[in-house]
Amino acid sequence: MVQKKLQKDSVKNALDIDGDGIVSDAELAAAEALDKHEKADAQRRMAWVAMISMLFFTAAVFLPIFPDARIKALSDLFGLFYIGQAGVIGAYMGMTAYMAKGK
Repeated sequence: MVQKKLQKDSVKNALDIDGDGIVSDAELAAAEALDKHEKADAQRRMAWVAMISMLFFTAAVFLPIFPDARIKALSDLFGLFYIGQAGVIGAYMGMTAYMAKGK
């Protein structure tokens, strides 16, 4: 069987952790695990930003600097904002629970 080799300037060369010139299955698995971890971190950050933006938005609405007429005019958009942000948070929590159950 002929062993496969990577090109000289291949993007996959960074996966060769031990520097032997061969990207093994273990090195590929480590790279895949790292990608999954980075994806989970990004999703967690999105959920936190959504939650914090809802809190700041609520606090800003109750400040006396906004006239009541403007708040009434934008009330439909406020509802959509909360539904959208709550959807991001709910999707994150649901998928986290689903993924933990599968283990």
